This record gives sequence, structure tokens and C-alpha cells, in this order.
Amino acid sequence: MVAKKVLLVGNFGVGKTSIIRRFVLNDFSEDYISTIGVRVSTKEIQIKNEEIKLLIWDIAGTNNDEMVPKAYFLGASAAMYVFDLSREETYINLEKQLEMIKSLSGLENIIVVGNKKDLVTEQELEEVKNKISVKVDIFTSAKDDDNVEFAFKNLALQSLN
Repeated sequence: MVAKKVLLVGNFGVGKTSIIRRFVLNDFSEDYISTIGVRVSTKEIQIKNEEIKLLIWDIAGTNNDEMVPKAYFLGASAAMYVFDLSREETYINLEKQLEMIKSLSGLENIIVVGNKKDLVTEQELEEVKNKISVKVDIFTSAKDDDNVEFAFKNLALQSLN
């Protein structure tokens, strides 16, 4: 079995902890508890006939101006940037945020996930897609368990490259 450190990053309140909780525990809570610093969860999965132990680093959400300690990013094999589809301020500076994460982590590719799909209509989803200049890889809902496992399988695949 191989262990891979993967990161979940994004603004505060976008649902990073909820996505992890859904994936690891198959659970969801409406309660909002802000992550302080970093919280590490683990889950073993099988990808391409290989057992992988994902060490999922849930990095505390920030405002766009705040810096996250570089040490959190060291040794990461892959990263997922999560934004809230219902809050424009979480994706308005997406390119800048992705560049900062790439610079801190040394990763070339970062999976971009639009979360809280359950809070927007199909029309609103299309409007968000048109506002964002970066390709969004996956749209998820931790609440509805929509595409969460798919997002983590993609993250695991990326960690192997």
C-alpha cells in the first residue's frame, strides 16, 4: 500500500470539511464548524489495482488575502481547490488562488471543484460556468452525496502521476 498526501484548499465555508466527511464517513452535517489550521483524515481506496491510503489535509479556509503556511503544502502529491457555487466571492479570484497554491505546493495541476451544487439551479450553474475563466473539473454536493467519491478518485489518480 502506498500513502499519498492530498490537499483540500479554498476559502472558508465552501464545504471542504463536509466533502471530506461525506467521503470518509459517508456522513453530512448542517452544522458549520470552522477548521483551524489543518485537520488530517485518512481513507484507503483502490485505484488501478493499487491500494492507496489517502492522507487528506483539510487546510483551514482563508480570505483571498490571507496566506496559508507553506509547510502545509510540502510533500503533497495532489490538491483539490474547492469553491462554493452559491458564493461568487469564493471563485472570483480563482486564477490567482490556483497560482498561489501551485507556487506553494510545486504541483502543476490542481483539481477544481465547485461545491454546493444543491444550492443552485441549472441556470445559475451555467451562469457560474460562464463567469469562471478556469476549467472546473467537477461539480459536487456533499449534502446530496453528488460526485464526491468521483472527485476523490480523480484526486487519488492525480496523486499517482
